[in-house]
Amino acid sequence: MTKTPATILVIDDDPDFRLAVTAILASAGHKVIAASGPEEGKARLLADRPDLVLLDIMMDSLFDGYALCHAVKTSEEFAAARETPILFVSAVKDIAGARFGFGEGGEGLSAPDDYLDKPVKPEDLLARVERFLAK
Repeated sequence: MTKTPATILVIDDDPDFRLAVTAILASAGHKVIAASGPEEGKARLLADRPDLVLLDIMMDSLFDGYALCHAVKTSEEFAAARETPILFVSAVKDIAGARFGFGEGGEGLSAPDDYLDKPVKPEDLLARVERFLAK
């Protein structure tokens, strides 16, 4: 576990997922901020300056998570947050049968720092979070 509590932003449209992940992360001593969609997530990211973002891919539309990740990694609006690690946490693999890939020169989208499939095992989530926070 990290020595100082980290601030983690969870952006997901599923209230049950937000509640469960908040409980898991809070039990490890982290401060959790939750947002129910990309617009609220953008505002929280800029206002609260989290140490890590857990981001769902499919919210209002299929590409909400991708669009937000790309904006954070490339736009001037998010220049202050550009180095914030983004961990996709999504069921897209279950729904689509595969993850969407990020190849060199592919779709022109910026890749997340990592990806975790839903349903998330608490120990896997915490291990991944701690790895990012240790950097």
